[in-house]
Amino acid sequence: MTTAVARPPGWHPALVALHWLTVALIAVQYGLSRLMGDESRDLLGRFVLYQWHKSIGLTVALFVVMRLSLRLAIPDPEPLPASVWLRRAALAVHAGLYLCLLALPVTGLLMVSAAPIQIPTLYFGWFSVPHPIGPDKATYELMRGLHGLVFDSLVALGLVHLGAALVHQFVWRDGLLRRMWFGREGSGAL
Repeated sequence: MTTAVARPPGWHPALVALHWLTVALIAVQYGLSRLMGDESRDLLGRFVLYQWHKSIGLTVALFVVMRLSLRLAIPDPEPLPASVWLRRAALAVHAGLYLCLLALPVTGLLMVSAAPIQIPTLYFGWFSVPHPIGPDKATYELMRGLHGLVFDSLVALGLVHLGAALVHQFVWRDGLLRRMWFGREGSGAL
């Protein structure tokens, strides 16, 4: 005889916090990437921006690994009623988002590791992150291109994700957003 695991009404607060922290850090990363590209800045200022960008990128990777680990340990909320194709589309978008969130820091770290000019990666100034490979111009160019492509993919998938969340909230009014926020199910917070 098997006992069914009771599913919570919403996502666990740790998963909610990691979700929204990741969203915030991705927004910060975009802003930093725009500032880093400004070649009129002094070298020290650009160095600091790059270190922040690399440190936050590694933090995003850590948050994603934590989220995936928690997803294995904590039961998901009961799925909302939806067609098979809609469930598959949601699964594909979420898988794509996780893949992009993991690929961005990996391609970024490989890019700076392979860069012709070796600049250390200092995690928030606390310690140096070892570079897994040495300088190689071809690898640097490949990782640089992939890093940009993965970011563009993340933005596209993020817009699909946001659009779907807005449809759930304002068209279907099914309470999906309440499940990805803090507090009790049905509290009306969102």
